[in-house]
Amino acid sequence: MASRVAKHISNRLSSMDYVLLISIISLVFLGTIMIYSASSLLAAEKYGSSAFFLSRHLFVLALTFLLMPAVYFIKIHWLKKTATLMLLLMIVGLVLTVYTDLGVTMNYAKRWLNLGFMRIQVSEFLKPILIIYVASYLSRKKDKLHSFSDGLLPLLIILGLIVALMMKQPDFGSTAVIVASCGLMMFVGGVRMSHLLALLLAGIGGGAALIAGAQYRLDRLTTFLNPWDDPSGKGFQILQSLVAFQRGGAYGQGLGDGSQKLLYLPEAHTDFIFSVVGEELGLVGSLLLIFFFVCFVVQGLKLSIRLKDDFARYMAFGLTALIGLEAVLNMSVVMALLPTKGLTLPFISYGRSSLLASLFCATLLLSLSSSVGSIQRNAKKVVV
Repeated sequence: MASRVAKHISNRLSSMDYVLLISIISLVFLGTIMIYSASSLLAAEKYGSSAFFLSRHLFVLALTFLLMPAVYFIKIHWLKKTATLMLLLMIVGLVLTVYTDLGVTMNYAKRWLNLGFMRIQVSEFLKPILIIYVASYLSRKKDKLHSFSDGLLPLLIILGLIVALMMKQPDFGSTAVIVASCGLMMFVGGVRMSHLLALLLAGIGGGAALIAGAQYRLDRLTTFLNPWDDPSGKGFQILQSLVAFQRGGAYGQGLGDGSQKLLYLPEAHTDFIFSVVGEELGLVGSLLLIFFFVCFVVQGLKLSIRLKDDFARYMAFGLTALIGLEAVLNMSVVMALLPTKGLTLPFISYGRSSLLASLFCATLLLSLSSSVGSIQRNAKKVVV
């Protein structure tokens, strides 16, 4: 018995996608270094220890090291069976965050749930759970997806509820990522193009209404269009970000030698950490980071193509799209290509909930990559 278990573990580990693994490890390693570089001064001034944020980040990595083996060896069809229950728990978490005193408000947003011993950002964990649920739904309702009322509408009602709760926080950035990821999954899942185009138009209209309905979102849009109109106020953050890239040049100022993080650039260790990468490691370091993300996305998409089981294929595609879209949106914001949204850079930015959720996605992808053969065999049995 023990020898069979050992052989099973050995087979799973030897079948893992090592290109994907190396890209994940590289991103986490680079993120750890940059978090310390970007946060050490702020941490020393605010908390009396330059390693305050680093130690918390390392704690999450240690926790991940303990928990993720269980995720890696989880039965893939157990996820499919429990997807609805997991999503229900996430929705309850969102409700508690938004409508009870357990919700914690920071920077004008009520996004954190106080569990007593720690605070978590429920929306970060909701993202991969929603991907699993949508993958489960699309695979179960495959034959009805051509019908709006029988196939698509029930899913849209659930997504609408989640979007409403997240906008109540408010969390426009995460909402945009979730909607875009689920939309791409519907496209891959075979939802009719006419329905998707109608949803796209409705989404554009809804987004425009949300922007027009909140002054701070209008300010972000006008600042994006012309940050030099208020360089010491609303445009300060994005202009300092651009200064960081300009100072970095091709080869950077050197690791730890950046100056924009010295309280010039707000949120340097969280949402705007890519600016610190640009200043300290230059264009070369920035392109290296992008290269690791490209490897992650390419391997994730290749994995989704290799998988024949619908649920596994949709889940691999959705998790890859989720991480890839977050990375693209964050870097686009930091380089002034999009208005600011409050999104972290997966694996790189400081944020314990974000890191744990990103590593959960990465571990599931690694697990899928190492079990392609067994998933194919199970899929064939179902067909037979």
